[in-house]
Amino acid sequence: MSDDQIRQPRRRRAVRAGRRGTAALAAVLLVGGTGAAAYAYWQATSTSPDGIAVADTVQAGARPTVSAAKQDLTVSWAASTTAGGRAVSGYTVQRYSTASGGTAVPATGACSGVVTNLSCIESAVPNGTWYYTVTPVLGNWAGTEGSRGAGAIADGIAPSVSVAGITPTPNSAGYNNSSPVSVSLAAQDQAGGSGVASISYTVDGGQSVTVPGGTANVSVAGDGTHTVAYSATDVAGNVSAAQQVTVRIDTKAPGAPALVVPTFVNLSNVSAVPVSGSAEALSTVKVVVADAAGHTTSPTVTASSNGSWSLPTLNLSGFVDGPITVTATATDAAGNTSPATTATLTKDTVAPGAPSLVVPTSVSSKDVASETVSGTAEPGASVALTVSDAGAVHSIPLSVTAKSDGSWSLTGLNFTGLTDGQLTYTATATDAAGNTGPSVTQTDTKKTSTVLPTFTAAPAKITSDAVGTVQVSGTAEPGASVAVSASNAGGSSVPSTVTANTSTGVWATTLNLSSLASGSFTYTAQATDTYGNVSGVATATGRIGPKVSYVKLSNPTGATGKVAPGDVVTIVFNEPISPTSLCSTWTGASSTWTGSSGLNVQITHNGSNDTLTLSSTGCTTANFGTVFLGANYTTAGADGSLQFKGSGVNQSTVSLSSDQTTLTIRLGSLFKGTPPTTSTTAGAPSYQGSATDVGGVSLGSGPSVPGAVSGF
Repeated sequence: MSDDQIRQPRRRRAVRAGRRGTAALAAVLLVGGTGAAAYAYWQATSTSPDGIAVADTVQAGARPTVSAAKQDLTVSWAASTTAGGRAVSGYTVQRYSTASGGTAVPATGACSGVVTNLSCIESAVPNGTWYYTVTPVLGNWAGTEGSRGAGAIADGIAPSVSVAGITPTPNSAGYNNSSPVSVSLAAQDQAGGSGVASISYTVDGGQSVTVPGGTANVSVAGDGTHTVAYSATDVAGNVSAAQQVTVRIDTKAPGAPALVVPTFVNLSNVSAVPVSGSAEALSTVKVVVADAAGHTTSPTVTASSNGSWSLPTLNLSGFVDGPITVTATATDAAGNTSPATTATLTKDTVAPGAPSLVVPTSVSSKDVASETVSGTAEPGASVALTVSDAGAVHSIPLSVTAKSDGSWSLTGLNFTGLTDGQLTYTATATDAAGNTGPSVTQTDTKKTSTVLPTFTAAPAKITSDAVGTVQVSGTAEPGASVAVSASNAGGSSVPSTVTANTSTGVWATTLNLSSLASGSFTYTAQATDTYGNVSGVATATGRIGPKVSYVKLSNPTGATGKVAPGDVVTIVFNEPISPTSLCSTWTGASSTWTGSSGLNVQITHNGSNDTLTLSSTGCTTANFGTVFLGANYTTAGADGSLQFKGSGVNQSTVSLSSDQTTLTIRLGSLFKGTPPTTSTTAGAPSYQGSATDVGGVSLGSGPSVPGAVSGF
């Protein structure tokens, strides 16, 4: 269907609408599109009675102008209207890779979609030349695409620039010996780029100079090393990476070199005479050597960056003994040659004999800083002594002059900086002319440390009945003497000395710790090896368990010689006892370390040494042990046992003092059995139990040694 066919029905509808009279509709028919196609829509403009639709068209877009900044292209254009002068609602932008033909590419970024402004910037446009068009848009309808603007180059690639030449051409060392020097620079942009705009350069970091175009000549003058830094900028504003070229100019001859030669050429250095000196840095030094017989040699050497130079391998073996002349000149890198410097030396190649050498038999920590080395040499000769460790990793050079009788000695030598192991002593004698004779060498061994001994057995918990034979063992350096001790905080100490096995290093000793109080103590072990070196101190800790200081029987009731309610048994320990090791429920404050409920104190016939034990103690676990009363308070036979239990104030009780050293047992009312009617002679009571001290060490396994006589 043609555009006209589309418009006809719409016109008729408009006419019919106009004929309706009271609500006539006036409309504008807007036509848009390109080529032969036409697109229209209705827009109400008034309620004129005639209702005639007026046709209008969107005109073609304006030809845009485009400016480039690298790959950011700014597109600008004039405003478009309809043929009737109405403003359009926006614009669409697209670009082509050719001035005509080709396929349109929709613009991106700020230029994509419908642009309501009269300019936009498309960023990151691919490199190349682009032609933009603008198409007006009114609502859903587009006008005619405008003509393509002039081509704009998107250029994100910097140009390249290089040194085209240096005039005059530097020599092989990179130097010019004339001034000024011209440096030619040339730049070029990539194919299709925006083109080279300029070249910028600086000389020695000075003011930047910018030269338009793709070439530039830089003039560099004056002796010295100069730096020309340069870069190029293309029309799009891309700047190449900064580069630089060094120009070296030297028009002055160096000064006469300094020359150092030995006073003598002797047997030791005749094939490598140490000739050295200083000259202009990096210059070539030519040395001419001549003797009285007409022999000559002319070696060359390059001075270092600090001007020093040397000829350590100058061989004068073919020269005759006597005076020798040495002449040196310096030629710098630019080819300038200095005045000459001359020196003389004397060649003498008769050597003295080897010295004798006396060294220590060994070096230990006791004398490592005060050793003595001595010997004999040619009278007046200088003796050079070097002491080195294994592999000559470290060495100590020493020197001394032999006396008129030929003897020499070096005392107070400090070998601390040498590694333990074999030491090598090398001595040579040099006579007044500098001739060095053959060397003599001797060795000894340095050992200044020994390994820290270890404990393989050092009992941590020792009961009071085992303190007399405490077995302690460990390892040390084979053959070392090991000083072993056990000491406590009170200053008591038990020493012992033992020698480690010469093959395995194992050592063992028995310590009698009876003199140490119960509680914590420290084992120590320190080794002294066969060289006399003393090790550090190895330590271990131990603890001696509690003892019973005494057991006392008392009879507050006054019934001497007989056991009766109210009698008291007191057991005193030499250190605090763990309450829970006696009674598992004694976990609170000291006021809770007591028991009476259901407590039954039983005295059992046992020969002439009756025993007292506690049963039904009220503890989940009880370890109150056994009191040996030292006498008979019962009668023999099946009914000889006595039990004291009671109730109320007459109950049996057991308690531990707040300082945890005293266990007190009080007999309540007699519950079972019949005591003897006759009195018993008091004996020496003792105690046996498994309670532990606060460190977890228990009492000895046997009864305590009976103490003073006491009885009920």
